[in-house]
Amino acid sequence: MLGKLIKQTLLIAFLITSNPAVAQEKIVNVGFVVGIPPFVIGDSGILVDIVGEALKRSGYTISNYKFPSKQFDQDPLNAFKELDVFVGTPLTFRVNYSYGKVYEFDNVAVSKSSNQLTIDRVSDLKGKYIVGFNNASQHLKEPFTTFYNQELADWEGYKEIENQQAQFDMLMKDRAQVILLDRSMAYYYASKAGVENMQGFTFHEIFPLKNTIYVVGRDQKYIKIITSNLEQMQKDGTLDALIDEYR
Repeated sequence: MLGKLIKQTLLIAFLITSNPAVAQEKIVNVGFVVGIPPFVIGDSGILVDIVGEALKRSGYTISNYKFPSKQFDQDPLNAFKELDVFVGTPLTFRVNYSYGKVYEFDNVAVSKSSNQLTIDRVSDLKGKYIVGFNNASQHLKEPFTTFYNQELADWEGYKEIENQQAQFDMLMKDRAQVILLDRSMAYYYASKAGVENMQGFTFHEIFPLKNTIYVVGRDQKYIKIITSNLEQMQKDGTLDALIDEYR
């Protein structure tokens, strides 16, 4: 009798674990913005690694969906029904979505030191040839938003592009006087160009507000799992260790 009961239990366990519908529940479709090294580099990067580790701690694996940032600014959960969550900096927040903080961009203005530009505040950007990241005019917030509307919106010397490698290349080749991007990205692209420790370049600390990167979902289930495990990763040192791999 006992042997029969054990066999039945094992059979039920086998059927449950082999059921595709049940197995699918352990896979989370996560959307990431492409083209933002070192945060997303193919199937790895700071954001991919830390979100993947957070889900892994609760027995989930991620399936990556990668989209250009322009698509992410247009409500990706609504546009792509297969997504469970996405990771990014949404321009608008919907009351029927759940949000959890994952990381913060540290945006700066960067110029060549040899040009000896004095940029101590946002207004000092006036008249400069500037290349910002895609939708910088919206993401950088005040006081940049007002300055953009007053001085940059119709200025031929200001542009925003999605390819941030191209941003750094334009600065290197003197096709731009100033670029606007995250500090970690500046170090990453400088290193790729053979520049050690940003030698020959100047950081201008003119943006007081950081851009928070969120994990966004239709319900709280995955958001709670990720944010809770990220807190634990912060405490046990895993979070810093994953980030340090890209520095």
